[in-house]
Amino acid sequence: MMNKMFTIFLVDDEPAVVKAMSRLLRTRGYSVCAYTSSREFLAQHDPAIPGCALFDVSMPDLDGLELQQAMTGDGIGRPVIFMTGKGDVPTSVRAMKAGAID
Repeated sequence: MMNKMFTIFLVDDEPAVVKAMSRLLRTRGYSVCAYTSSREFLAQHDPAIPGCALFDVSMPDLDGLELQQAMTGDGIGRPVIFMTGKGDVPTSVRAMKAGAID
């Protein structure tokens, strides 16, 4: 099933993760716009393109939660999915307070 009308905006500071996740998502038919920094994403992101965002929670500069807050502050209401290899309770609480569902 191809879903080229729906773009996943992937942001992770690990190039190997970006490469692997981009490849996986593209094999499932998604269009992917991948970034290795939060600042790069904010500078290049087009909020008019339909889709969702997939953010790493733990990144230098702006972490995934701060990136979501920056988007919200700019009036961008894009759905966000967070991923992390280092989950902990304080981060989960921050995410829930910022509107995370689960």
